[in-house]
Amino acid sequence: MKKLSTQPHVPQTYFPTVERDISWLYFNYRILLEAKRDDVPLLERFNFLGIYSNNLDEYFRVRVASQQHNALYNKHASPEEKEKARNLLKKIYDIVATYSEEFESTFEMLIAELAQQNIFLINEKQLTPEQQHEVLSFYIDKLSGSTNPIFFKRLRFSSEEMDEALYLTVDLKKETTTGEIEKRDIALVRVPSDKFGRFLRLRDRNGKVYFMFLDDVIRYCMPYIFIGLDYNRYEAYSFKFTKNAEMDIDKDIQSGMMQKVSRGLKTRQHGELLRLVMDKKTPNSIERLLTEFAEIDQYDAKIFGGRYHNSKDLMSLPNFNRPELMNLPQPPLQGSKLCFSESIIERIFQKDIGLHFPYRSFDQFLRLLREAAIRDDVTELKVTLYRVAKQSNVIEALKAAAANGKKVTAVVELMARFDEPANLIWSREMEAGGIHVIFGPEHLKVHSKLVYIETTKGNIACIGTGNMHEGTAKLYTDYMLMTANDEIVREVEKVFEFIERPFISFRFTQLLVSPKNMRSKIIRLINQEIRNAKAGKNAYIKVKINHIIDEQIIARLYAAGRAGVDVQLLVRGNCSLVPQVEGVSPNISQHAIIDRYLEHSRILIFGNNGNPLFFIGSADWMERNLDRRVEVMTPIWDNDIQKELETIVDLGLKDVSQAHYVNYNHGKPIRQGQKKPWLRSQQQLYQLYLKSDNSEAL
Repeated sequence: MKKLSTQPHVPQTYFPTVERDISWLYFNYRILLEAKRDDVPLLERFNFLGIYSNNLDEYFRVRVASQQHNALYNKHASPEEKEKARNLLKKIYDIVATYSEEFESTFEMLIAELAQQNIFLINEKQLTPEQQHEVLSFYIDKLSGSTNPIFFKRLRFSSEEMDEALYLTVDLKKETTTGEIEKRDIALVRVPSDKFGRFLRLRDRNGKVYFMFLDDVIRYCMPYIFIGLDYNRYEAYSFKFTKNAEMDIDKDIQSGMMQKVSRGLKTRQHGELLRLVMDKKTPNSIERLLTEFAEIDQYDAKIFGGRYHNSKDLMSLPNFNRPELMNLPQPPLQGSKLCFSESIIERIFQKDIGLHFPYRSFDQFLRLLREAAIRDDVTELKVTLYRVAKQSNVIEALKAAAANGKKVTAVVELMARFDEPANLIWSREMEAGGIHVIFGPEHLKVHSKLVYIETTKGNIACIGTGNMHEGTAKLYTDYMLMTANDEIVREVEKVFEFIERPFISFRFTQLLVSPKNMRSKIIRLINQEIRNAKAGKNAYIKVKINHIIDEQIIARLYAAGRAGVDVQLLVRGNCSLVPQVEGVSPNISQHAIIDRYLEHSRILIFGNNGNPLFFIGSADWMERNLDRRVEVMTPIWDNDIQKELETIVDLGLKDVSQAHYVNYNHGKPIRQGQKKPWLRSQQQLYQLYLKSDNSEAL
């Protein structure tokens, strides 16, 4: 083991941190960097641009909105706190503006690379006569009924309609033959990409592929959209607004939670606009109109970009029937065929099962629910639901269990951000299907990922790191434990009791449960490693997690690093801790992986002097997760699952293909200066699982 330095002379009260909202921008920038890599398949690079843009939209709607509230409206904030929030907003806007320029140059570079592949993005001025006819036919046959201009002078403000929708401001002019302007007006046209998609693929010609943005289709059709008016010149500039997505939840104790959330959603619809994104070629006169219309001021963001906005639509860019420009398929693995001839419930009774999504198929979890729904010896099911798929097989299985006479309880988190409307609908549908739906305590968001199955032979529990969602299970790395261990299962049942009756005192000895004991147990585990290091024993901490911003946890990690504990962190998103600072965090390293799957699993490993302790669960190291949510992490006692978790974390720490060193800023790719072949952890894991399944089948 490498020799670790100790520097006890450094004051233990000192530690540097990175502001949470700045750290998040660095995370998103790492996604943008993936779009610039020439070793990433070309169409996947467009996908990364789309992810970057989508993330940034949500960031403004949530995090920037929160800082604006602190800067302007928070009655409980001191003048110093308000000034800090205002300074932070300025820093955010400056960073976003810099990244925006890099985004635009990257997009232009990728369009040029598409052209090298005989795939051409063309605009309304580049159409051949045949393509003009094709575009006009599309407009007449499909688009015409969805392009309804509104003249700016008659426009009435509606943030509900404007939020995240893409618009064209059309500068309408009637010019004489001498170039004089006789008449001028400004109109808005909404780009109906929600109905028709963002892209129109034209007919291939001579082995070349052509496509257009829907924006440019509308630009070409301006004379037909404004037919009957005597304008003869049309110039269109794209823009979009972003609004505050915070919800004002009714405090009326007489109202039920469903009614409160329903009313809260209406307040969100009318939230204030806080960002204006527009074409940098927009005339100053139109820019002023939009700014005044939306009441954009010095504390809001005004971002200038290229011709196209709402770049999240790049995630739905056509594949042009060019599979070589995309990642090779990695279909989720089903396991050996032998597994499908056995009862999964009986297998869990014999031995704990671990499922690592998306390497393993989510169907294996659905098999458990389907089997529980039809077995005579199953009497009750309980489940927590934070987000579910639009067509949820999880809920269908629960409804089948209720129809078959099982007692079924679903804890639904109505405050899952941006999924509130869907969760309201699902709640009503489950209640109609005979499922007992509860919403948990108002002051505690239920974020834990739990299933409890009661049978006459014994009981089973599932504890996971991610949502029970078929869609994200194909895109996010998450881990689920299925166990019949009596101690774990009993405590999972107690968590459901706590959710229904939070006013009763519950004690958990095995599970780490927020807000009951998780914070204190994590601190005790870190402190134990500190004691071991000071005693000259083997001491290390390995953490794979999404966010670390809790100051108390960060302080203990710094103390651990100073004591000589080897602290290795895999943190995908926000991290306020700064590693590798001389005298403060010399024994702490932090890596961040950006790859085809979103790293989402939370895995904790504590060295424990040669007898390591393993945990998985739903909680990041943030104040909200540790103090204001119902979160659960479970110990892992099965030796095979422990080895698997250690492999997952160690491969992530060794990744030199997709990982980044992280420090005060966005960091740098580890691959820089490394010789190929680069170890790519996600690809390596898939091959290991594939090999395991093949050997098991033999």
